[in-house]
Order: sequence, then C-alpha cells, then structure tokens
Amino acid sequence: MEFVSHWIAELIVFIGNQARVFWENVTLLNFSTSQILLDIIIVAVIFYFLFSILKGSRALHVLIGLGFIGGLFIVSRVFQLVALSWLLERFFTIILVAIPVLFQQEFRMALERLGHTKLFLQHKEQEIERMTQEIVNACTHLAGKKIGALIVLQQNITLKEYEDTGISLQAKVSAELIEAIFHTTSPMHDGAIIIGNQRIRSASSILPHSYKNTPGLGTRHKAALGLSETTDAAVIVVSEEKGTISFAKGGSLEKNIQADMLYKLIIQTLQPPRPKKNHRKKS
Repeated sequence: MEFVSHWIAELIVFIGNQARVFWENVTLLNFSTSQILLDIIIVAVIFYFLFSILKGSRALHVLIGLGFIGGLFIVSRVFQLVALSWLLERFFTIILVAIPVLFQQEFRMALERLGHTKLFLQHKEQEIERMTQEIVNACTHLAGKKIGALIVLQQNITLKEYEDTGISLQAKVSAELIEAIFHTTSPMHDGAIIIGNQRIRSASSILPHSYKNTPGLGTRHKAALGLSETTDAAVIVVSEEKGTISFAKGGSLEKNIQADMLYKLIIQTLQPPRPKKNHRKKS
C-alpha cells in the first residue's frame, strides 16, 4: 500500500513539473490570453474531430494500445527505469514512421469528412451554382447565335485521356471564356471543352462517337452520346443548325431543352450530396 501511495505521489509530482515547465515556456514566449485560449480551443476541436472519426473503428483500439504504452513510458520516466525508457523511445520512433501506414484508411476518411463539412459544402455549392449559371448563360447566347458547342461535365471517372487530345487550359469557368472558345473565329472551336473541379481543364478535345444507330444526329450529338455511354460524365450540346440545346447523360439524350431545365440538370449532376441526417422516431 505504501509503495502504491509513493508511486501516485511521484506521478503527481511529475505531471505538476511538466505543467509548470509548459506554463513557463508559454510565459517566456509572451503569448496573450486570447492567443492561448484560441490555441487550446483549436487543439480541442481537432482532437474531438479525430475521435469522432475513429469512434467504432479498429484504429480506436490501436490508439488505446498506444495510450497504454504511453502510460508505461511516463512511469519509466518517473521511476527512472533506464532500460524501459530506452526501449519505449525506440518503439515510439518506429511508431511515428508506421502511423501513416497503419491509419491510411482513417486519414483518407477524415479528409473526406472534412471536405463534406457544412462550411466546405456551402462554399462548394455556391461555386457550383455560380459556374452553372455561367454555363447556362453561355449556352443560351451561343444557341441564339446558332454557334455550335460541346461542353463536358466530368464527375468521378477521370477524362484525362480525352483532355490530352485537346489544349490544356485550367481556367476559371465563365460565360465569356466559353463563348470565346466556341466562336467560329477561335482556333479552339472544334471539339469539346472539359470541365472538372470547377475549372475548364481543356478545350478542343476529341470525344468518342456513339456506336448506336442514331439517324438525324450530328457529329456533336453523337460525340456527346458516345462519352455519356462509356463514362459518368454529362455533356451539353449546342446545335449550330437549329440553335437548340441538348443534354446527354447515361447514354440518353434530352433534346431541345430550355435554360431553366438546363440549369436544373447541371445542378443535379454536379451538386455534392448533403450528409444524411438520422431521424429517430419517437416512441
């Protein structure tokens, strides 16, 4: 019993000394109270976010194991157990290297969840709405002037092989730029523009044609169908002959759509899904 009391006393003294050293370092750095509070709040939020991600996963059990080993390390330092301290120090060096490998799935999941938080989703939704309006305005103006256009909206499947057939742009989406690209005097008006991650990634790209028997369809419409059959991309076609707008997705083509319908179809294609809320029924 006396040994346990002595061990607890030593542990309290050790923690107290560490807290005193930490506070002295903070005082020497001349931080303001608001800076210290902000620092603590941010660290607390990060830890809360990490534990909410890891809750119920196998990584939580690994962290508990690491916590236990960390407790042993503190004990070894308090009682000056040289061999155990040396061994645990080497162990922690190995663990620091191994952590990215052990938790790669959890890190990926955490980053995905961070990208789907309300703040990021709201910003992304606003950018998609702005971009959609720019595309609709451009298509409406081009259709009114009977200037042909082919606009690809990339989703999950990469379209790099088609981007490489065109001219790399990586430009912000705007109605003026789209209209300039497809103007008959532009050297890039032939082919398609590919939009991905809210950027015009390439212009004058060549798309595969559909193998379906599609009488009455022009080259642009066949290309739009062809890409939508083999990928999850959506393709907007502006006809230079009729001045109409069509929308291809999933191997089907919706013809002669108006601006409001085009806006709705683009939003449905690009808007990120909102996190589902669990609604519990009251008993």
